[in-house]
Amino acid sequence: VIIELLYQDKFKFNFEKDLFNKYNERLEKISKQSIIHFLQKRVSEKKMFEKINKKNSNDFIVILEETGKNISTNQFKDLIFNSSAKKIVFLIGGTSGFNKTFIEKADLVISLSKMTLTHSFAAIILLEQIYRSATIKLGHPYHRK
Repeated sequence: VIIELLYQDKFKFNFEKDLFNKYNERLEKISKQSIIHFLQKRVSEKKMFEKINKKNSNDFIVILEETGKNISTNQFKDLIFNSSAKKIVFLIGGTSGFNKTFIEKADLVISLSKMTLTHSFAAIILLEQIYRSATIKLGHPYHRK
């Protein structure tokens, strides 16, 4: 599974970047078992619009938005590992979020919380859930029911 995370804003605090990097490193270790290839990068709003408007048919676009669908960890794991898409692309908006037209072009809109989160926290939570999903798939003891 190829997972791509695109976000607009910089991490404002070192502790946010450190925590994100911690889960990224953990995921890299697990990725050696060839279950997930994770890509992440900061892009402009324009690049996000290009990504969704020129969507590859093999991509499954997921927008993170507080008004999106609430899903459980196991549903999230199934989204990642049971998808027929070659690549799952997660988009996290900037301070203004995404407009309605943009959101309607996504394949799925999910919410990490009904509360508004900073893009940094959303990225950290998302990455932790990707890592958790991988550990569930591998039978690793990280996830406890």
